[in-house]
Amino acid sequence: MIDLHIHSNISDGTCSPEELIELAAQAGVGTIALCDHDTTSGLKRFLSHAAVRGLEAIPGIEISAEWKNGHCHLLGLGEGVFSKDLDSVLQKIRVGRRERNVAICEKLQRLGMPVTMEELQSVAGGEIIARPHIARILVKKGFARDIQDAFERYLVKGGAVYVDRFRVQPEEAVAMLKNTGARVFLAHPSQLHIENSRLQDFVKELAETGLDGIEVYTPYTPDEMITAYSEIARRCHLRISGGSDFHGINKLGHNLGYYRLGKPIPDFVHDALT
Repeated sequence: MIDLHIHSNISDGTCSPEELIELAAQAGVGTIALCDHDTTSGLKRFLSHAAVRGLEAIPGIEISAEWKNGHCHLLGLGEGVFSKDLDSVLQKIRVGRRERNVAICEKLQRLGMPVTMEELQSVAGGEIIARPHIARILVKKGFARDIQDAFERYLVKGGAVYVDRFRVQPEEAVAMLKNTGARVFLAHPSQLHIENSRLQDFVKELAETGLDGIEVYTPYTPDEMITAYSEIARRCHLRISGGSDFHGINKLGHNLGYYRLGKPIPDFVHDALT
């Protein structure tokens, strides 16, 4: 089994890099890629523990690009993600994240929901503080029923405390990752919230910048769209990838090695790495 998109508690997951390897070994996942948001801090631990357990571990990164509706995320896979040039850009993105988190805390406090940066850091534990961490505190304090409720009422675009942050343009993200030597994939394309005709045009534009493939097999891809996304990849001469987007308890129903309940990620996506 294979899974080319998971997250640790270094960003917004709930499992340590070592725990992810243990879970993968228990689940029979032999090839796995850690793609934390905007940081590579957990990768050395991830790779080291995978070597001990005999798993093929792929270093990765996930970067959020500027997008008006929905989300545009790019994955970089391979040793190139350790590039110093990439890290300097990631540092700027992380500063933008911190500024956004401070602004969200201020908004929450004005609404009578006291949440501090110290609390967020305690919950996050790792380098990246993300909206799921804020959601968990809102649930714990009784301001939301569950994480989904916290997002829908407060944290999504248009929500009561939503604050945007610095992001690179999609073409910049692709070129930046490609220049490191990494393989670059458009993550969960359904989250772009655009029609297939526009998606194909967008993918073609990114391919000209260096995009290597599309993440077709994801928990967000409706079954009827798998064929459509695969066809777009074929037309654009791109590889097909797949991942669970596993976040531990921060995203229930996402299981290592599966893109849907009972549906393992096809092993042929390993070809995306070659």
